[in-house]
Amino acid sequence: MTTTTTPTTRPALERRRFVSPELVDLRTAWTLERDLATAPDARHDAWCQGRHGWMLEDGLDTVLEPVLRQDTYGAQAFYRFFDLDGAAAETLLDRLDPGYLAEERQNDGPSIGAVLRALAAHPDRLRAHGYVVGPGRCDERITVEGVLVRTDDELVVDRHHSRSCQCEHLVRYVAEDLGIDDMRVPPHEVGPWWGFSFNAPADEGEDEERWYRLWWD
Repeated sequence: MTTTTTPTTRPALERRRFVSPELVDLRTAWTLERDLATAPDARHDAWCQGRHGWMLEDGLDTVLEPVLRQDTYGAQAFYRFFDLDGAAAETLLDRLDPGYLAEERQNDGPSIGAVLRALAAHPDRLRAHGYVVGPGRCDERITVEGVLVRTDDELVVDRHHSRSCQCEHLVRYVAEDLGIDDMRVPPHEVGPWWGFSFNAPADEGEDEERWYRLWWD
């Protein structure tokens, strides 16, 4: 008589997400950048002010780490962000120097202070996108180069700016209603935002949110 043994069912192993050992947190990365930039044999441009690591000293790493992405082209000490929100804006307003808030801007775009204050006041309407230059470079900074704007109604915004295009209406809304009013020139690009959604997909019967992107070169 042959006895059949029922195979023992093994519990499924918990899947673990692979994490590269080379990846580090932002504070560690910025500390390394600062140490390399301030080493005795480090070379700098003649105009370099030499204040490497000021964002680290002001604790900006904890604010920015959730939104920063390393540049896909591998630029040194360069990071991008696409969805800086109202909560992060409030913290940055507390930590950045008033002079920096008033003066830092992407060429002729709005000041970073105006954008952050608008984000804090209208967190359901705005997100900011831009970039951060880390402590490894002499031009260390955080810069906003554009905003993402949510509107209640769908707007006619096309790349060729035809007669029916409502770009000017959108720019006035951002300046007059949302408070980003110190731009020196209108945005160089205005268009629908086709990127990721900030909220969960709309339920059946609900309208999808409409976002538009304003960008200064």
